[in-house]
Amino acid sequence: MDEPTDWSGVRDRVVAVALAEARARRWPPSQVPVLSPVLSADEIAEAEAQFGVALPEEYRSFLSQVGAGGQGPKILLTTLRKIEGKWGWFSEDDERHPFTPDTSGPFIESRDWVDAQVAALRAAGREPTVRDDETDYLDDYQSAFGEVDGEELWYRQRSRGAVYISDNGCGMTGWLIVVGPHRGEVRDRDCDLNPPFEPYFDARGDRHTFRSWYVEWLERREAEFAQDLALS
Repeated sequence: MDEPTDWSGVRDRVVAVALAEARARRWPPSQVPVLSPVLSADEIAEAEAQFGVALPEEYRSFLSQVGAGGQGPKILLTTLRKIEGKWGWFSEDDERHPFTPDTSGPFIESRDWVDAQVAALRAAGREPTVRDDETDYLDDYQSAFGEVDGEELWYRQRSRGAVYISDNGCGMTGWLIVVGPHRGEVRDRDCDLNPPFEPYFDARGDRHTFRSWYVEWLERREAEFAQDLALS
């Protein structure tokens, strides 16, 4: 197993800049914690065993050193929590709709999605018909696997190998790849019916991993509220 990523001081920095922003904007004290409590090594191992996957080291270390969710790039990181004996990722503490990943195979890049659909349909004994501009082969999935089961399979295969990692607002989402050659990278997804998964890039044009994505956001926030941080 890789050495844990060092997140020393990051939790305190996130809390400090959140308080600085609240002062700058004259917001009342928040009743919601900036970051969720960290998870123990045993809790993380239990979640990984449930999902059948080893989480990328940068994210696993974040969970144990910074928090299980809370403020982050865009708006909020989803929170990894255990409710009623099961682990899942929750958005804004929504206990009714946990996200649980499909880790049965590698993440499918957007450019390869249609080919993967065709292969899945042919494996089920159905030759694809006409691809829809918005939903690709969703109609064929529903015909082959049933209206409800086919739609669920279509959605699960589309996000296979990835975790819903951030709520970006207005239906937009961020994803962490946990299975496949791009494991550890993060992706952005718009709010259309079937939008592509787009890599996040840093200033050099390199694809962001979870750590570089999170730290870049934090440094940008610290620069924005530097004057208020200096007064704390």
